[in-house]
Amino acid sequence: MTKQRTTLTSLAAIAGAGTLFLGLHACGQKPAPAEEASATAMAASAGQAMRVTQIEARNLAEEIVATGRLVVREEAAVGSELPGYRVAAVYVDEGDWVKQGQAMAKLDDALLQAQIAQAEATLATQKASLDFKRSQLARAEALQQEGAFSKELLEQRRMETAGAEASLAASQAQVNEIKVRQARMTLRAPVGGMVLQRAIRPGDISGGATTPYFRIAREGLIELDAELPDSKLALLKEGSAAMVTLTTGETIQGKVRFISPRVDANTSLGRARILLPFDKGLRPGSFAQARFGATGADGVVAVPASAVRYESGGPSVMVVDANNRVKQTPVKLGERTGDYVQLIDGPPAGTRVLAVGSSFTLDGDIISPVEDGAGPAPAAPAAN
Repeated sequence: MTKQRTTLTSLAAIAGAGTLFLGLHACGQKPAPAEEASATAMAASAGQAMRVTQIEARNLAEEIVATGRLVVREEAAVGSELPGYRVAAVYVDEGDWVKQGQAMAKLDDALLQAQIAQAEATLATQKASLDFKRSQLARAEALQQEGAFSKELLEQRRMETAGAEASLAASQAQVNEIKVRQARMTLRAPVGGMVLQRAIRPGDISGGATTPYFRIAREGLIELDAELPDSKLALLKEGSAAMVTLTTGETIQGKVRFISPRVDANTSLGRARILLPFDKGLRPGSFAQARFGATGADGVVAVPASAVRYESGGPSVMVVDANNRVKQTPVKLGERTGDYVQLIDGPPAGTRVLAVGSSFTLDGDIISPVEDGAGPAPAAPAAN
C-alpha cells in the first residue's frame, strides 16, 4: 500500500510540472531557438494558396459587330418649279425601275400652248417691224449720200432700227423662255434607278419646286449606315469586307465604302457606310447588323486583365519566381480584347504571375501556387 501511494505522488508531481511549463509558455516565455526555426519553416512551406498564370503570346484580334439601318446611297428628288399646272398623267409607280431622262409624269400644257402662240405672233410682228425699219434706214443712207437727206433724220432712222432690233430680241427671249417651260412640263428622271416614293396623282395641281413628286434611289443601291464606338471605328478601313445580316436572317456580303471623319460628342459613336450589291428585297429604313473581319493585335505578349494591379504609380503585375516568392513589377498596357490585355512593356512571355488577388499580396510574400485552371490548393499536412 505504501509503495502504491509513492507511485501516485510521483505521477502528480510530473503532471504539475507539465502544467507549470505550459502556463509559463502561454504567458510569453520564448521557445527554444530550434523550436522557433522549425515553426518558421512550417509557416513558409504552408503559404497562402494563390492562383497563378503565365504571360503568353496571344492573338488579340476580335470580330467587330455594328448595327444600323439601311439607307439609300444617293437619293434624287424629282419635282417641278412650275406651280399652278394640273397633272395630266403619271407614268411610273413606286418600285419601278427608270432610266435617266425617262418621262415620269406630264403636266397639262394647254394654257402654255396659248401663251406660246401669242408670244410667237408678237415675235413675227417684231420681225416685220424690224425689216421695215431696216429698209427705211438703207433708203435714208442712200439719200444722205446724194445730199437729199439731213444727218438728223438719218440718225433718227438708225435709232428706230436699233429699237426694233431690241424689241425683236426681247420677243425671241420670251418665246424661248416659254418653250423651256413647255419642255419642263414633262417630269423626267435625273438619274437611273428605282422609284422609292411617289407623291403625285393625275388631277393634282403642281405646287412648285418645294414639293418633290418622286424620290429615286440612284442605280437602286442601298447601304447600311452602321454605328460603332470610336475605338472600333479606328480599326476599320475603306474597302474592308463586311457580312450584313438582315432582319429576315439573310446575309449579304458588303464592303466599307465610307468612314465618318467625326464622332458624336454625346454618344461617342461614329458611322460607317457599308455598300451592298443591288437587291430589290433591300428596303431603306430596315434594321441590319454588320460583322467585320477580325482586327487587332496578332501574336502579342498578353496577360489576363485580372492579373493587372492598378495603383497611383501605374499598372503592375505580381511576378512569382522559382521559390514562389512574389515581386511587384510595373508594366505598360496596350490594347485590350475580351479578358486579356496587351503588355507593351513588362515581363517576357512564360513568366508566372498572380492571376487574381494581387492586391492582397506584398513584395516578398511566399505563396502556395495553384496553376490557373487547376482545382483547389491541396490542404496542408496534419501535424503528428
